[in-house]
Amino acid sequence: MPHDLKPDEAQARRVSVFNVPNALSIYRIAAAPVILYGLFSGHRMLFAWLIIINLATDALDGFIARHWKLETALGAKLDSIGDLTTEFLALLGLIVLEPAFILSHIIPIGLLFVFYLASQAVSLLRFHRVVSLHLYSSKLTSILLAVFFSTYFLFAYVPVLFYAVIIVGILDGIEDIAVLCLLKEHRQDVRGLYWVLKER
Repeated sequence: MPHDLKPDEAQARRVSVFNVPNALSIYRIAAAPVILYGLFSGHRMLFAWLIIINLATDALDGFIARHWKLETALGAKLDSIGDLTTEFLALLGLIVLEPAFILSHIIPIGLLFVFYLASQAVSLLRFHRVVSLHLYSSKLTSILLAVFFSTYFLFAYVPVLFYAVIIVGILDGIEDIAVLCLLKEHRQDVRGLYWVLKER
């Protein structure tokens, strides 16, 4: 333990690190090999359920961390890794399992990823790290993705849900870029553009 920390402070730090939001983020990362197994072994529903759970816990861990004041630097990093892993696996799954769907919706999906990659590029250029802002709009995108995947794989394709994901995801990318341009130094767990402007 660092010499400048009192025992009760060190204990509080340990408690803050070993919490529910971090456990959910670790679960999302640890589930990746099982998701890949389900995808490439023909277990379509195993893949679908695990992606849905990952997307749902993505939204849940941020809410828990903010509501119960459990935000930590480690938690933000774990959440970012879990987000990137889940988003990559979700797209990979659609490409592998539903190539016709991807091809027939290539323009809106392409636009979504242009803004996503643009926000990552701005973050790398300005702060030399991937985006880990965790905006409310990002969590809303995760919730909509979870609903879309649930309906698509368990019931049927619902166009309204698909385009809601696209529109909110693009707006999230635009908000990411705006926030990254306004911040003087990289911060984690920024709620949104409104709060950044309010601080100026």
